[in-house]
Amino acid sequence: MIGEAAFPGELSLIRPPYLRAEPLEPGWRSRELPPRGHALVWSLHATPRPELLERVLARPAGVPLFLVLPPPSRVQEVVSVLTRLHELAPRAVLPWGPLAGIETLRALLASHARPLPLEVTDYLTVRGLLPLAAATAARQVLELACTTRSITALSKRMYLSRRTLGRHFEAEGIPVPSHWLQMGRLLHVAARLQREHATAFRAAVDVGYPDGFTMSNQMKRLLGCRPTEVRECLGWEWIVESWVRAETARGGFSLDRFGHAVAPYLRAVRAAAPEPVSA
Repeated sequence: MIGEAAFPGELSLIRPPYLRAEPLEPGWRSRELPPRGHALVWSLHATPRPELLERVLARPAGVPLFLVLPPPSRVQEVVSVLTRLHELAPRAVLPWGPLAGIETLRALLASHARPLPLEVTDYLTVRGLLPLAAATAARQVLELACTTRSITALSKRMYLSRRTLGRHFEAEGIPVPSHWLQMGRLLHVAARLQREHATAFRAAVDVGYPDGFTMSNQMKRLLGCRPTEVRECLGWEWIVESWVRAETARGGFSLDRFGHAVAPYLRAVRAAAPEPVSA
């Protein structure tokens, strides 16, 4: 299926088990926050309506976007959208033709075009959750996560003292380095589970966990999901957002600096809190 045949409307949703695209209904809201393994597809069949652009820009955090171009003879009609690619931040722009199908989108969701640490830190910077002053250090932590077992060892490899590294992250209002290290490890595990179909045990041991059980428990604690869910729900954006939600709940992000960016998670955490017991 290609073009209009592959997607039922201008805006479509794909989600596990990725058998077909579904039309995106007006006012759509996912029951999950963040939506796990969802992606939005915008088929540029005709001159885009302004309200569609606003809906795409307002999509939930953690939902990647795929743009499908019209036939070459009609590309001029969608230039207004193409000039705003920086704002839209699509995962990929697909040409009209056989590539614009569900199987291609599945494969793209399970992969990443650039090194994952770079993808993640760029994403968090655009999300307004990672100041530029800390982006390089955060990326280094994610890059070293698979081969570094402790913050002390990490600091040495970054040519900083442990205290200096911690103070740098604290000053920027972001989670402590050890939490980035743990998240980086789990991201690498998730990438292998989705892309290579590796066993949970092998993926866990290769990044330093003693076994798959320990890794699974760590994943549940930090991300709220298990390896089976990560394998079934493709993409890394929702995994990063699950970590952001967990960090919001435990005060990892400064609300003075990042309150607006984490507001949906903050509301969810407050809604889930038990009612105070009257004396």
